[in-house]
Amino acid sequence: MTSTSEHEPLRGDEQGVIDAGGRRGWDLHTDVVVVGLGGAGGSAAIEARSQGAAVLLADRFGGGGATGKSAGAVYFGGGTDLQRCFGYEDSAQNMFDYLSLEADGVVSDEVLRAFCETSVENFEWLRAMGCPFPRSGKVVKTALPPEDCTLYFSGNELCPPYCDAATPAPRGHRPLGRGLTGHLVTSALRGRALELGVELRPYARAERLVVDASGAVIGLVLIELPRWLWGAGHAMQGFVQYGGGMSHAVGEVAQGSLRTLERAGRRRFVHARGGVVLAMGGYVFDSTLMKANAPGYARCSLRLGTAGDDGTGIRMGQAAGGVLGQMDRCSAPRFIDPPKAWWSGVLVGRSGERICNETLYGGKVGEHLVERFGGRGTVVVDARIMARGRAQVQREPLQLYQRAFGIINGWVTCRSAPTLRALAERLGIDPEGLEATVRAYNEGVRAGHDPLGKAPEYLAPIEEGPFYGIPIDSDSLMYPAPCLSLGGLRTDVMTARVLGRDGASIDGLYAAGRTAVGVASNGYVSGLSVADGIFSGRNGGRHAAARAARGRPSSLPPDAR
Repeated sequence: MTSTSEHEPLRGDEQGVIDAGGRRGWDLHTDVVVVGLGGAGGSAAIEARSQGAAVLLADRFGGGGATGKSAGAVYFGGGTDLQRCFGYEDSAQNMFDYLSLEADGVVSDEVLRAFCETSVENFEWLRAMGCPFPRSGKVVKTALPPEDCTLYFSGNELCPPYCDAATPAPRGHRPLGRGLTGHLVTSALRGRALELGVELRPYARAERLVVDASGAVIGLVLIELPRWLWGAGHAMQGFVQYGGGMSHAVGEVAQGSLRTLERAGRRRFVHARGGVVLAMGGYVFDSTLMKANAPGYARCSLRLGTAGDDGTGIRMGQAAGGVLGQMDRCSAPRFIDPPKAWWSGVLVGRSGERICNETLYGGKVGEHLVERFGGRGTVVVDARIMARGRAQVQREPLQLYQRAFGIINGWVTCRSAPTLRALAERLGIDPEGLEATVRAYNEGVRAGHDPLGKAPEYLAPIEEGPFYGIPIDSDSLMYPAPCLSLGGLRTDVMTARVLGRDGASIDGLYAAGRTAVGVASNGYVSGLSVADGIFSGRNGGRHAAARAARGRPSSLPPDAR
């Protein structure tokens, strides 16, 4: 982790803040400050306000966060109404059994069990705000389902060893709409927050925390852009997200320009009686943090998130005494599908060794690819498999970007050769290794059993030339590998309080979503990060509101709770 001196907290008390050697009063007083209007921050603000706290919700931009920009589903289970409508039985225990493998001890069993046991409640909580989850479409296993689908298998539920540990159940709950519909989640949260009376401060960047003599967090410093610069701030965010998303160099220039713009803002000192909830995203847009903590993932060709995912929230918390965890963990999904026909091929590294079960969730495929094979991988298929895949790309109902990448991979970037040996030599793969892998795979196909656990319906021999290689390297610009960070501040997850170096919680400081270590911080499946944000955000908002109350009467009318 790099220096946090820029984010060292200021000292203060109930009367004001010591800044630049002098004392100045607070500009604003509230019960709870939440920083970041994404899935986690929106949930924290609503929960705190519902408990009677006065809440100020600040966002560096217009709101939405990575949930609004790039999320496609929310991971709910345990027997939701939507699961039952489609005829699937699920339980909190079954969900726990599955997620125990994905989480692999990153949170305690108590926390994971609570996450699963509150999943149905959190689903209904979000749906009650108007987020659309009707029964629609067919349940499928895919990277992202057709636009009419609202429930799908969004993880590894159908693959061993996961299907051996828990009965497979679809838990990807996709809000009904076009494209990536995470914006419907944050729109619902924003609407409910405003309805409850949460004070929203857009285009306000959190700079540093304020602590008292005991080290408790009692407020923070915001840099608020004047309204006439909001449009420029929005444009610069887009420049960072899209230009910087594809190039670290462009991202650093864009972030520098954005920070220069933000210097025109006014510093506001905000007093928070109950505490500050940091829900400011991860650090994938900070190349220094990526190279220092997750160098293998730093080479991925696409950063997934917003300009706010620059590690500022994590640095602020660390500067106040918080400890970090899982900073080496990232997710870089490499989806072989669509088309599903290509699941019948073999994914190999430069040695020709098979990398993993090709039907695993893309995040797990990417984990194997980056961490075991240096980010280099090729899907090898034969003429019949390629023909089926190309036909599926043309005729099946796909998202626009899925069809585009299907065309790129199936016609542009793929390479062919009359023999496997010639294909290997053309692609820089060890010929003997590839031939041995395909030979062993074909033997398994004929026996009806794949040693890596691929389901029989996706088994097909690779034997009819010409043979094709489809590159899915993690640094490919033609088929970008999206990456998001999973680590952050360690918390007592049931309250979202940030933990200090002595293992005790830091009074008044909370973290949620990708700013914190949570359920999704070891292994990621689609929708799990958003669900984790809702869970941790509500936990933090609830505790901060209780801390602020201290026996005071509620500021919220009973009929609004």
